[in-house]
Amino acid sequence: MTTDFYHLLISDCALAAVLLGLFFYVSRVSRGVRGITAWGVAHFVYSLGAALLDGTSQVASRSGAPGLAHAIAGLGGLLACAGLVGLAWSVIQFVHQRALRPGERALMPLALALPLGGWLLYGHGDIQDAQGAAMSAVEVFALAVVIWQLRLLRAGPDHVPARLMMAACVALLYLYGRDLAHALTGRYGPNPSWVNADLSIWFMLNFCMLMLASFRAAEALRQSALLDPLTGALNRRGLDSELRSSARFVTLEGGLAVIALDLDHFKAVNDHHGHETGDQVLQRFSDVVRGCIRSNDLFVRLGGEEFMLVLRETSPEVAHRLAERIRTQVMSLEFPAPAFRVTVSLGIAHTRYRHTGFNDLVRLADEALYAAKRNGRNRVELRMHPAPVL
Repeated sequence: MTTDFYHLLISDCALAAVLLGLFFYVSRVSRGVRGITAWGVAHFVYSLGAALLDGTSQVASRSGAPGLAHAIAGLGGLLACAGLVGLAWSVIQFVHQRALRPGERALMPLALALPLGGWLLYGHGDIQDAQGAAMSAVEVFALAVVIWQLRLLRAGPDHVPARLMMAACVALLYLYGRDLAHALTGRYGPNPSWVNADLSIWFMLNFCMLMLASFRAAEALRQSALLDPLTGALNRRGLDSELRSSARFVTLEGGLAVIALDLDHFKAVNDHHGHETGDQVLQRFSDVVRGCIRSNDLFVRLGGEEFMLVLRETSPEVAHRLAERIRTQVMSLEFPAPAFRVTVSLGIAHTRYRHTGFNDLVRLADEALYAAKRNGRNRVELRMHPAPVL
C-alpha cells in the first residue's frame, strides 16, 4: 500500500466528516424529516471503518505490530458493516418517513455477526480476507436494500436523483461483488484504481442524497409557512393554498360545509390566567377539533381564538353532529390552578350547489356564528345557502 493511497483514505474520512455536517444542517432546516442525519452519520462510520480496515491496519502490520493490526482490522470491519446497515436504515426512514420496524432493526445484529466472527475466529494472517469478505457481503446486501427502497421515489423532483442513486448503487454492486469473490478466494487487498472509482461513485451518491434532502427541506419549510406554529392548524396562507386546488372543493352529492368556531370569552382567559394558559387552551382546543374531523377536512386558525373548518362531501346533518361533538368535548375540558372551563360557539354554512362561492359560504358561517353568540354562546347555529335563481 502506497502512502498516497493511505492519504486518499484519510481524505475520504475528512470529506465524510464535512458531509456529516452538511446533512446535520439540512436535517435541522427540514424540521423533523427522517433519515437525513442518519445518512450522514452512517456514511462517516462506514468511511472510517473502511479506512481502518484497508489503511491503518496495514500500516500497523508493516510497522511490525501484528496484534495492533489485528485489532484495528477487526474494529474497522465492525464499523464499516455498521455504517452500511445505517445507510440502508436511513434510506428506509427517508422514503417512508416512519420509525424502523423490528425486522428492519434486526439487520444490524445480523450484519455485525459477520465481521465479529471474522475478528474472533481468524488470526492476523487471515483477518484481512475475512473482514474484507464480511464487509463486501454487507455492502452487497445494503446496496440491494437501498435500490429496492429508492425505486419507490417516482414523483418529481425526487425521481431524477433517486434514479441516479440507483444507477450508482448498481455500479457499486459490481465492484463489491467482484471484491467479495476475491476475498472468498484469498485475494482480498486494496486496489488504488478500484478505490478511485469507488470514492467517485460515493461522491455522486452523497451529492444526490443531499439533493433529495434539500427537496424535502424546502417542502418542510413551505409547509411550515402554511401552518400556525401554536396549534398546527392551517393559517390564512395555508387556506388560500388549499383553495387554489379548487377541485378539492367541488361539491358533489354530499355538499360542502364551512364551520366558523370562536372560543367564548377568551380574552377573559388571557386577562385572568395569563397568556401562557391561553396558549394551552388554544392547543388543547385544537387537539379536540383534530380528534373529531376527518383526515381530508381543513382546520384553519384565522387569528386569535377564531377558527374555521371546511368539510367536503358532508351533509348538513353530519356537519351539525360534528359541531355538537366538538362543542361538548370542548366544554368537558378541565384547566387547573385555579380551575376553569371554556366553551365554544359554532356557526355552520352548508350548500349542495357546486357553483356556490366559497366567500359566500364564509359570510354565511359568520352570520350563523354571530347568531350563536347572540343566543347565549356555547351553541351551534346552522344556515343553508339558498338555491341559485335560474
